[in-house]
Amino acid sequence: MMWDERGLSGLQAQLAHEMSSRVTAFALGREVRLVRGVVASPDRRGVGRVVLWDGQQLDSSVAFDVPLTDRHGGNIPSGDLAAALRGALADCSGREVEEAPRDVFGIPVIDASAAVHAFVARPRFQVADALHAAAAAFSVPPEPDEPAELRLCGFLLIDQATCRLYLDTPASEGAPPFGVDLPLRDEEGAAVAGVTAVHAALPALLLLGELARMRKNVHDPYCRAVYDLVDWLSGR
Repeated sequence: MMWDERGLSGLQAQLAHEMSSRVTAFALGREVRLVRGVVASPDRRGVGRVVLWDGQQLDSSVAFDVPLTDRHGGNIPSGDLAAALRGALADCSGREVEEAPRDVFGIPVIDASAAVHAFVARPRFQVADALHAAAAAFSVPPEPDEPAELRLCGFLLIDQATCRLYLDTPASEGAPPFGVDLPLRDEEGAAVAGVTAVHAALPALLLLGELARMRKNVHDPYCRAVYDLVDWLSGR
């Protein structure tokens, strides 16, 4: 089968979408944990259970129970739950795992409610969380009756405070994408997971020609031009 440029660009967009969900791996020291399963807790209403393992040995599995709502009944975004769970995993000791009750599959189950509620009260994201949030804003497929204005076809962490998204449209016909630099940290240096304003504003900035003023004088072989939205998003 021979793919035309439009078809290949669609495959590239699918790859970027799939990989954006894998940026924020669960880690314990130098060891990476994968998601073995996600189920509803059979004993507690409004609690999800996330089972993590090392991807090789099933007996490495540990389950964490996470509340789906905060103390006031509001829903907790899934990205916040994932970030809180990474913190809970990092703080989890071997002794805690050994002493934890086990489910019917023999998997230790740890209650991460306190860790999640503490995170909701004072969010502490990592750079990987911020990178994932930035990429995910453009990697969600559009509604069937809404054509995609912009499409994520790549992303790159430029430094500890900046990421670059590579965007095109389904009608680009294989033309190189353009790059957009976004901030991953606030003025105090804390990682921020959420630059949703960009997704809504970029089409308008393109249409009005405002994006041209933000073009950077840099060479990037992965795109035809790079636009810096860091100051614009920061209000500077």
